[in-house]
Amino acid sequence: MSRIYCLSTVDLDRVFELDHLPGHDEKIFATGFHEGAGGQGVFVARALAALRAPVTYVGSVGDDLAGAGLIAELSAVPGLSVDIARLPGIATANCAILVDRTGEKAIVLAPIARELVETLGEGLAPEAGDIVTANFFHPEQIVRVFGRARAAGATTIIDMEATGIGIFGWDAAFAVTAAADITCTNQPTLDAWSKREGLEGPLLARAERFARRVAGAEGRACVTLGAEGVLAFDGKEARHVPAVKVKAVNTTGAGDTFLAGLAFGLSHGHDLFAAAGLATRVAADFLAHGRVDPARLGL
Repeated sequence: MSRIYCLSTVDLDRVFELDHLPGHDEKIFATGFHEGAGGQGVFVARALAALRAPVTYVGSVGDDLAGAGLIAELSAVPGLSVDIARLPGIATANCAILVDRTGEKAIVLAPIARELVETLGEGLAPEAGDIVTANFFHPEQIVRVFGRARAAGATTIIDMEATGIGIFGWDAAFAVTAAADITCTNQPTLDAWSKREGLEGPLLARAERFARRVAGAEGRACVTLGAEGVLAFDGKEARHVPAVKVKAVNTTGAGDTFLAGLAFGLSHGHDLFAAAGLATRVAADFLAHGRVDPARLGL
């Protein structure tokens, strides 16, 4: 069976559970708190490990106590192989996540050292049939890693979000999507692109236009739309995949879990539409329960 590689930095996520997200100059007490390993690729890898897929997480941390703790935590995840570089003289990435009682969130990312992303995935050596996923962490490095992966016969999937585009710009984003076989993106990124292009109109129509734009001449794309499901484009045809209605306990990592379900389906020979349908079920299971359970999914 093909192996799935998930590339990202590892964050020390500090999660505050709140009755409501705070307003301007408001001080509130958290109803709960926990911290642990986070980052887009971490959520993807954890979900794939829960699905019993052959998966390797490829990441980077600093040489501080936080980095050592995160390596130990991820190394203990059943079924997950880890390849985490520990960089001397560098601080591990940090993130604060505020989650209200409805499951909605606000995220604050601390500045990170460029060394954490400049060589991420440099030693990756996938084989034909493998899948490589990455978030938008460093345009030039992703293009290099994806180029080698595709030359080896692996499928590449980029998770493109507006946060990274705000740092690197749209030109860099489209250079990365052109280097990927499949682009996964979401409604906030669609909305940012629609504003940039001056587009209005029905959500699904805009999502299809965006999917075709990020897919380019030879790629494929999925645009997740929250409660409205997913718009998937396989290079020829666009289809709407409805969402599975659930009560969310926490939306943090839901998009990453969708990507995990998509990669899982593709690794089992599903076409893009079938894989997107499976991915919506996997993401819904995560939203409702906070973790993925293959037994609940009949897998």
